Amino acid sequence: MFKYADDTYIVIPARNSQSRGSELDNVSMWALANNLRLNKAKCVEIVFTDSRPKLQICQPPTMPDIQRVTSVSILGVTISNRLSVSEHIQGVVQVRP
Repeated sequence: MFKYADDTYIVIPARNSQSRGSELDNVSMWALANNLRLNKAKCVEIVFTDSRPKLQICQPPTMPDIQRVTSVSILGVTISNRLSVSEHIQGVVQVRP
């Protein structure tokens, strides 16, 4: 788990993807114990995949109340689900008229 200010990132390897719900519940319980609240409306899930897969890997089923996205901004840097920062770079060097 990585935390920065009020942002938290839970990293779960593919072989443990079935534990996503319980991991989220643990974070929620920790937040309540520390007078905080997990806002599931602001929670998103991203599944990182290899752009050159050697084996066909099934994506885990979506979680209720959690939106699955194809890119996420971490500390101002946009990273895609293919571990690419192309979208971020395009935004930074965007040609202005």
